[in-house]
Amino acid sequence: MSRRKKPISFRTSEVLHVVGATYSQLVYWDKTGLVSPSLRAASGKGSRRLYSIEDIFELKVLMKLLDSSLPLQRIRSSFRFIRGQSRTLSSFVVLTDGKTVYFYEDYNVLVDTLKQGQTVLRIAVQDLIAEVHAKLTDRR
Repeated sequence: MSRRKKPISFRTSEVLHVVGATYSQLVYWDKTGLVSPSLRAASGKGSRRLYSIEDIFELKVLMKLLDSSLPLQRIRSSFRFIRGQSRTLSSFVVLTDGKTVYFYEDYNVLVDTLKQGQTVLRIAVQDLIAEVHAKLTDRR
């Protein structure tokens, strides 16, 4: 008989301390479905929300994106797109230019979350130059 380990949970006060959000922000994001506690939702006045470590990661990314002056509606759209991917948010490298949110699909492909996953190809010119030199050297 195997026992399942109970996931580590975090109370709102712990989340507020780690993430740097206000209580009002957490409640608003929960009510609007942006980031909700995955272990226990609020169930009335005085009930305790319980967050997972993944929830904390999402909230921390959310705070960083807000700090970049990205509008909340764009962050909401980006989170919706990212959640539709097969990986968790914590497995991505997330980037922003203050207008949109990108993530690396792999080392050479950047995905724009606000343009239905439009991709941007990364071309390292120095790598191409080295490749050309190597092939030209092999030719001799």
